[in-house]
Amino acid sequence: MENKLIYIALVLLTSLVNINCAKQRIQSCKATTPDVLGPYYFPNPPRRRQICDRDPAYHDQRHLLVEGRVMDESCQPLSGARIEVWQADHEGHYLFRDNCRGYFFSENGGHYAFLSLHPGTYSTDPEGGLFRPAHIHFRVLKPGYDILVTQMYFAGDPNLGRNDSCTACSSDRSDLIVEPREMCPDKTGKFCFSIAHFDIVLKRGGDVLVVPDIDDSAMELMDIAETGK
Repeated sequence: MENKLIYIALVLLTSLVNINCAKQRIQSCKATTPDVLGPYYFPNPPRRRQICDRDPAYHDQRHLLVEGRVMDESCQPLSGARIEVWQADHEGHYLFRDNCRGYFFSENGGHYAFLSLHPGTYSTDPEGGLFRPAHIHFRVLKPGYDILVTQMYFAGDPNLGRNDSCTACSSDRSDLIVEPREMCPDKTGKFCFSIAHFDIVLKRGGDVLVVPDIDDSAMELMDIAETGK
């Protein structure tokens, strides 16, 4: 228990260090590219910052810390933005209700952070020949701004861009692709984790920015049948 608390403290400390440097890493304040909602959105997720912590692999796999800032197009930070996230588990399955999903709010300076696992890839056809790249879904809401629905991808994934089975998705857009860095607080290698920086820029307005869903209900039904959720 003590080692776990130390590990969590180190994660939070590291996230603060990276957050303080975030402003220097911002390349632009163009509105974040939207992406499809996907078939696995579940309304009213639980409020939490540890995503997929009920996945059996959560304590065995390397954790992923995602941090960044929510801003407007003039680079002004936005606190109080509601950030909903959901993703596949380590094996590429979506678990419904309160698993692998949650929401939280951006804090002072627009900062946000959450802890999860690297999502697994999954096939979108019965033959298993078409795949989606690993990704994490975001839905960000702030009064006075359009609702942003998007996805965060990982550099080096062989299923990005033209290889993405979702032809309507935006996995070829550079602002949605992150390159996680490995962080190890000591030389034992027991507490290593990955950290990914992902800034979110909202567009001012009052309309709901809802992008079309993709028609892969058969894939969703297969996933439900396989996982039993």
